[in-house]
Amino acid sequence: MKKILPIAIASLALSATAADFSPTIGVTSIELSNKNNIIPVQFTSLASGDAISAGALVCTNNIPLNSHLYVYDSAGYTAWVLEGTGWSPLSVADTADGISFSGDATAKTLGTGTAIWLSFPTAPASAVQVAVYGQVATTTNVTIEAGSKAAPKSYLLCNVTASNVALSTKVGGLTLAVGDTIQPIASTFAGNYVYGGEANGWVYTQPGASPEKNKPLPTLTQYQGFWFISKGGNGTIEW
Repeated sequence: MKKILPIAIASLALSATAADFSPTIGVTSIELSNKNNIIPVQFTSLASGDAISAGALVCTNNIPLNSHLYVYDSAGYTAWVLEGTGWSPLSVADTADGISFSGDATAKTLGTGTAIWLSFPTAPASAVQVAVYGQVATTTNVTIEAGSKAAPKSYLLCNVTASNVALSTKVGGLTLAVGDTIQPIASTFAGNYVYGGEANGWVYTQPGASPEKNKPLPTLTQYQGFWFISKGGNGTIEW
């Protein structure tokens, strides 16, 4: 459930600046039942209104120690591990879940409309309530830059709304290219949707089955994530 909170919150102290800065604070509470979970990036930084860092977005309350937070961008994965003092960079030597990391995780910021992974040490016995918070964003649109067949560009995205949405309406404004791929993220692999051109539409593929042409794209549940892999497609996804 998403709530909009007034600025006067005792637990949040904002530094005074020369110019008045009164952000509208948003908080979303999400119940997570899996070991690996998608977290929507709905908010911007409380301090500046710019892109928020993963550490600032995700409240550590209720999250088990040694959980991992993963960010993906064009440079690859970076990550944090939750220690007693808070989120700490996870080094390459501490790889987990078969992922190698690059760059400085503490410097990563997150664009609204995207997503990050939160991985618990083990699957929880009961749902864990996790809060994300920040300044309410003026837009959650995501810009997709064109990749190519030789150098595709991958985007980890998420339905940042609390409602189900038809994925077709969200990618309908993109200029698509043959080979563009959508992979919805669920508890198990549920196949890929590969754009096959105007005649073939979205072609659904999964291991052991024949490709299905002109397959309708699925509906995304609230906060469900997906990969969009551009092999030429570009434009804006509007949430």
